[in-house]
Amino acid sequence: MKKALLIFTLALIAIALKGQSDSTFIYYFDDEMEETTYYMSSLNLVVANAEKSKGVKLGIHYTTEGEFSFVTAKLIGLGNCCENNKLIILFEDGSKINLVSWNDFDCEGNAYFSLTDTQKNKLAKLPIKTVRVTNGYSYESITSSKGYNKRHFIQLFHCIDNKLFTLLED
Repeated sequence: MKKALLIFTLALIAIALKGQSDSTFIYYFDDEMEETTYYMSSLNLVVANAEKSKGVKLGIHYTTEGEFSFVTAKLIGLGNCCENNKLIILFEDGSKINLVSWNDFDCEGNAYFSLTDTQKNKLAKLPIKTVRVTNGYSYESITSSKGYNKRHFIQLFHCIDNKLFTLLED
């Protein structure tokens, strides 16, 4: 009986570890020269077309205390320059958030999006169904519902809320 219980427990652990293979967590490192702590995600959410010729890399910018600051996006193959970009995230419960980038005209594909508390709460608690990003300058867009971790932001906000940061060592 004990042997069966041990095998069952090991099987559950293996299943749990397999389910964690797409987990996102947060690194930090202390810059002694600047007396500042920096935080970064282990992974970004990447949305791309099937050919991988167009896409966007979504991430989070953190404060020096490890708190959420804003959503970042790097547009790739959606036009050379961008401004007034749109990010629409549809959640599995049918709700969505619509965001417009606040940064100036940019020819490097960078876009930054602020969130209200309500939007941040949705991103922190609801799995993503579909993501659409539109370059507000060229009007090129990408929409995808697959190929990425739909719980990416849930995992990041769990780390932020619980101060679960991993030291990035040399």
